[in-house]
Amino acid sequence: ITLSWEYDSRGRINTDYIGDLDGVDVTSPTWLSIVNGKGEIKSKVNNAYISWAKERGYKIWPLVNNSFDPDITHEFLNDTLTRERIINELLNIVKNNELDGINIDFENIYLKDKDELVQFIRELTPIFNSNNLIVSMDVTIKGGSYTWSKCFDRKELGKVLDFMAIMTYDEHWATSPKAGSVASIGWVEKGIKGIMKDVPKEKILMGVPFYTRIWIEEKDATGKNKVTSKAVSMKYVENLINDNNLKKVWLQDKGQYYVEYMKNNKRYRIWVEDKKSIELKARLVNELDISGVATWRRGFETTDVWKAIDDMLN
Repeated sequence: ITLSWEYDSRGRINTDYIGDLDGVDVTSPTWLSIVNGKGEIKSKVNNAYISWAKERGYKIWPLVNNSFDPDITHEFLNDTLTRERIINELLNIVKNNELDGINIDFENIYLKDKDELVQFIRELTPIFNSNNLIVSMDVTIKGGSYTWSKCFDRKELGKVLDFMAIMTYDEHWATSPKAGSVASIGWVEKGIKGIMKDVPKEKILMGVPFYTRIWIEEKDATGKNKVTSKAVSMKYVENLINDNNLKKVWLQDKGQYYVEYMKNNKRYRIWVEDKKSIELKARLVNELDISGVATWRRGFETTDVWKAIDDMLN
C-alpha cells in the first residue's frame, strides 16, 4: 500500500496541479476535525476532489483529527454518548460521500486518556468494518513524551485497527536544541521494529517525510550557540543546492546526503530527503515485510519520488 496524505486547509484542492502519482493506492485528505469536547465535527469534504480521485482508482480515507487539543480530546473520549455521536457522524460522512474508510490522526493526548482512546477505537472499528470500510490510525514510534508517545497503547490498538501508520519522522523536530535528520534510515528502522513487537506487521504502514529542515546555527548575544530550523520541501532544497553550487556529501549511516554552508556568519545545515533517501526507506518495507508506506505530504515531493517508491515496493 502507498498512502498519500493530502493537506487541504480549505476544502479547495486544485487537482489540475497534482500530476501523476505513480503507485499511489490511497489518498487521505485532511478534511475532518473534531473541534470541541461535545464532538462537533468540522468537514471540508470536496466533491470535485472525490471525483478526481475515483477516476484514477484511488481509495479515499479522509483524515479526522482531534484539533491536537488534549482538553477537547479528554472531554469527548470520556463521554459514552459523545463517542457514539462522533462515530455515527463520521460513518455518515464517509458513506454519504461513497468514501472507502477513515484515517484517525489524534495527537497531543493526555496519558490519563490512554484507555479511553483504545475504547473509542474498539467502538468505531467494528461499525466501520461492518460497512466494508477501512479504519487506519496514525501513531508515533515509542518514546518518552506522555502526550506524544506514551498516550498510545499500541498493542491494544493494533488488535483492532486495520492499519497503523507510524509517524517515523521528526527524529529532530522543529524546536530541537540539536540539528539533525528528520528521519535517518537507522532511526526509522529501529522505530518500526519497536512497533512490530506489539502490532502485526501486515497492519503497519511506515511514515515517510517529503520534507526536510534547514538548520541555522549562530551565536546569540551572550556568545552561546543558538539553533533554529525551518521545514521546506524537497524541491526547495534541490533548487537551493543547484542555485548555489553546493556540494552534497553522502552519509552512509544516515541514508541521506548532507549539505552545509555559511551565510552572514550563520551555519546552515541540511540532511537531505530526496529520491535516494526515500528509496532506502521504501526498501525497508520489503525487508521488514510490512504493508507499505504513508507519505506526508503530497506537494512537498519531487516528481521522481513516486516512481522510486513504486519500483521499490513492487
